[in-house]
Amino acid sequence: MLLVEEQRSLIEKFVKSNKNFQGNEDLFEDFCSEAFQKSYMIFNSSSNIQKIESYVSKVVHTSILSVLKNSGRVRRTNEGFIPTKEIKVPEFNSKVIVKPQPLGPSFVLDFPDPKETAEEILITKDCLQRIADAVCVIHKEVPSQLFLDIFYLRYIKGEKQIGIAKALNLSQSEVSKRLMQLSKLISNFLDGGRN
Repeated sequence: MLLVEEQRSLIEKFVKSNKNFQGNEDLFEDFCSEAFQKSYMIFNSSSNIQKIESYVSKVVHTSILSVLKNSGRVRRTNEGFIPTKEIKVPEFNSKVIVKPQPLGPSFVLDFPDPKETAEEILITKDCLQRIADAVCVIHKEVPSQLFLDIFYLRYIKGEKQIGIAKALNLSQSEVSKRLMQLSKLISNFLDGGRN
């Protein structure tokens, strides 16, 4: 079983050597986080380094494509993934309202995107709201982990992990670890149907 630092180094190596990394260096942390989440189980279940490296290489490639697709930089066609033209979209005002609730803090998110249909906007808003609600419940259960602060800084303010670490007086590896924990807790929350 590889140590977390070795896992991270292996993922970073494959990310940097992937052909889709060039020109998308600003998404490096997102590529690594996505790949780490998708390859977490194989790191813990196999000791065969060659098998792990082969698997991680494939996971990194699909993770990069997933991040690029989600960020609107590539589009899937019958021929495969193709880069989209960069379109300058005027700045929009995303609103994050933190309102007091009897059970603790709550987010109300409003992220308009002019490229989406009305149905896509409703689905996205509902999904984002469920995630934000999950974070608030998780924060109430374990406030010492600063999950609400980490979520807010990373996904609402768009801070990089190093900036979050400085703001919360944590190490970058601790922020990374807590982002992974939060991701799993949100997934468990949403799978469990708790509202």
